[in-house]
Parts: sequence; C-alpha cells; structure tokens
Amino acid sequence: MGFLNHSTNNIIVDAVLTEKGRELLSLNNGSFKISKFSCSDDEVDYTLITKYGKNIGKEKIQKNTPIFEAITNHNLAIKYPLRSFSNVFRQFDTLTKVPVLNELNSVSSFELISNVENRNKTHKTLEIVNNITTTDFSEAINQNLVDDTLFVKVDGNLLKLENARVDRREKDIVVYAIPVSGATNKTFTNQIQGTITITAKNVVNDTTYSKYSDGSSSTTISAQIQVVGNVSGASYIIPVTIKKEV
Repeated sequence: MGFLNHSTNNIIVDAVLTEKGRELLSLNNGSFKISKFSCSDDEVDYTLITKYGKNIGKEKIQKNTPIFEAITNHNLAIKYPLRSFSNVFRQFDTLTKVPVLNELNSVSSFELISNVENRNKTHKTLEIVNNITTTDFSEAINQNLVDDTLFVKVDGNLLKLENARVDRREKDIVVYAIPVSGATNKTFTNQIQGTITITAKNVVNDTTYSKYSDGSSSTTISAQIQVVGNVSGASYIIPVTIKKEV
C-alpha cells in the first residue's frame, strides 16, 4: 500500500497486490484470503529529528517527505517495517531501545568472483550482530526483542549460503534460517551473533550473465542479500557484486 499525497484533506490509499499475491489469487480456488497487512516507514528520514530537534524535525518530516507508491515486488517492499508489541503482563514497560542488525566488521558491500578456484574470491563470510547505541556494557535490550534465528534471503539463481538450512523458497528467492549465539565480543549483555558464508561459485554461468548482467558490463552482476531477525523484525541489506573473471 502507499498513501497518495493529494492537495485535498482526504487521505487516499493506493493498495496493490504483490506479485506473490497475484500468483495466489490466480489459483482461483478460494484459498486466497487477506488476513493481515504490514506498514513501513521506508521513506522517513529520522536524522532530521537529530539535526533539527523534535518539533522542527517532525514538521520537516511531515512537510518534506516524499510518499512512495505501492510496490508490487514483495522482496523490495517494506524494508523497514513498523512493529507492534503487545503489552500483556506489562512485558514491554521497559522497552527503551529497539535493536538493528549490522555486519560486525562494518562490511556494507562486497564482491565475489564466480567460477574460479580461489576460495577467497568465491566465498565471503559475514558476522551479523544485533546492535543498539550504548556505551554501557551492562545495558541490555528487552529479551522479547532478542532474535534466535536470522533469515537470509538471496536470489537462488546467483547466490547460495554454505552449510545453511533452507527454510523456504519464494520463486527465485531462497530463504535460509541461520541460528545465532552470544556475540564474541559483546558491546551489551545480550548481544547475539550469526555467521553466514555466501558464495557464487558454480552458480553463475554464461546464461546467467547474459540475463542478469549490468547494462554497462557483460561480466558484472549486481545482487543483494537481506538478513531479517525472526523476533525483532530488524532488516539489513548488503549489496553484492558478482564478477566473471576474464
């Protein structure tokens, strides 16, 4: 869904089915039933609050934020979902920090060379951790927000995870389930860490390059992996460049 910003005082919602939704609807067997929906604030720049203060920053967000149109690709939509927390038994009374996911060594993108024998070129190991802004090691996030599994989404035509369990497949997208443990060098008490090794070895061939290669190069493919926490809902996207060694 997307909110259309008209000059009137009316709020108009543009709602479309994703490609997956259309696929399920096309079955025409009565199984397609919309039971829930998710909202996100992908377009909101919260650094405006930090830069201008709460009142002015909030006003700038309300007046200057462009509104995204609804996206039919379910793998691209809702990168930053809004989360709802039940307050049963007052378990979230102490909810002061919501964790994000990061790569431990600050890897924001990386490159793989396909179909060579050098493992250092064909494989990349990443350490994913949950993170909060704190300088106090004794601090902890609410236990109800600590992930025990990381879901890693990749395009199965281009990438695969080594020694990882496949949780499900969504057309070309393969979703792996990665267990986590306590972080090696914790910055807060209940920080967790998950290790993934991603590879393009023997995955990419001439046909794949012809189909997915960058328009400016016949030997380069741009892809990405997405890591999602099963409890926190935190999401982390890392761009990947796959090259063909000439």
